[in-house]
Amino acid sequence: MEGEIVIKDMSAASPAAVGFFGLGFAATFAGLLNAGIFSDALMVIAMAITLGGIAEIIAGLQLCKKGDTFGATAFTIFGLWWIAFSYINLAPAGLFNAPMEAASATSMAFFTLFWGLIATALTIATLKIGVKAITLVFIVLDLTFFSLALVFFGMFPLMVSGIITLITGLIALYIGIALVYDSVGIKVPL
Repeated sequence: MEGEIVIKDMSAASPAAVGFFGLGFAATFAGLLNAGIFSDALMVIAMAITLGGIAEIIAGLQLCKKGDTFGATAFTIFGLWWIAFSYINLAPAGLFNAPMEAASATSMAFFTLFWGLIATALTIATLKIGVKAITLVFIVLDLTFFSLALVFFGMFPLMVSGIITLITGLIALYIGIALVYDSVGIKVPL
């Protein structure tokens, strides 16, 4: 509108792209491992701690400063999930010189089941956000958690769960790229 003044806060970039890249890389490599495409679990743990964990937590904390409760909550808790997941996998090997017994399949099933329930609750909130790609990544994330729970309960093939996880990662990477493109004026469908 003529005569209207629009002020855009350019003092800080949105950290959401970093958060989606964190989820994207961690889930993509976890999916590749679980789908049987490679067997390097160390690569998955490295991605889980650095990108899935640390990058998502940083993005979540930055979104908290911007007043984005949904983004802050989602990135922070799922970043902490990746760190917990990594600890569960590293502790039996003697992390901090204190080897622990490996988590049972039943405890892992409930671990992923409850995270799936939380992810589903957040998926409902994405419908209000109105960005189809974010809703899609959350729907596939729900399927990832529930399929992993079924794997641990012995009721679902790990390879199929790996493919679902891989899809989650690829969608998250797409969103990360789309957010970066959008910031420089390249419009991509979200």
